[in-house]
Amino acid sequence: MTTKKQENQLTEWQRAQFATEHSNRVLLYGLPGTGKTYFGLNYAVKTEAHRLICTEEMTDADLIGCYKQNSQGTWTFHEGVGIKAWRTGARLVVDEINRMNGDVESRMMALIDSTASSSWQHPDTGEVVKPHKDFSVVATMNGLPEDLAPAILDRLVVRCEVNRPHPDALASLPKYLQDLATKMTDPDMGTDRVSLRSFVDFEAMYRKSGNLEFSTQVVFPNHHSDMSDVIRVARSSATPAEAEQS
Repeated sequence: MTTKKQENQLTEWQRAQFATEHSNRVLLYGLPGTGKTYFGLNYAVKTEAHRLICTEEMTDADLIGCYKQNSQGTWTFHEGVGIKAWRTGARLVVDEINRMNGDVESRMMALIDSTASSSWQHPDTGEVVKPHKDFSVVATMNGLPEDLAPAILDRLVVRCEVNRPHPDALASLPKYLQDLATKMTDPDMGTDRVSLRSFVDFEAMYRKSGNLEFSTQVVFPNHHSDMSDVIRVARSSATPAEAEQS
């Protein structure tokens, strides 16, 4: 018997959808290969989305901008994706936010702070830029929120854990692969879990080569024998349309 409480229980991605529709600062965290970045770039986006990939080598230039010299030898300031997103009210997807280095942490804090607390002055014109009312942030990371500095975490109070692939991502696979991908990407698989990216790459390799054995050996080296058997059976029992690799 399904209770009223169970009926109102959101799935991981339903929570993420609701959060990004109704909050302008959201952290998506969890296992890799579930589609967090793709979701941030494409779902509940009001205008456009910019992606900022955090690395240990990143600088202020990646976030805010830097001076560049043109062919005439003139130096001009080129704004980074953060300020561009501020200006237009775009979505800023801060990918792998836990990988940023300490040198840019304070700048990131200012960039993703509340609209009322944020501003930046253009070094050439003196123009003061504040975030557009529609500006939003979706930060992503593998791991746990506690891996982030407290000040960054304080600016991302809406947090959604997602450990299963987005249903739309699973549906993009050929029908004969979907059940297997759903099973193998489940977090309950533990160390045997496979990233959804593996199935995407397998499908592309198999479609191009037509060689099931080699494709499974290359993409699923630890499970290739079992995977090739299961995939062969799934394809043989599928309808022609379901078995179509496209």
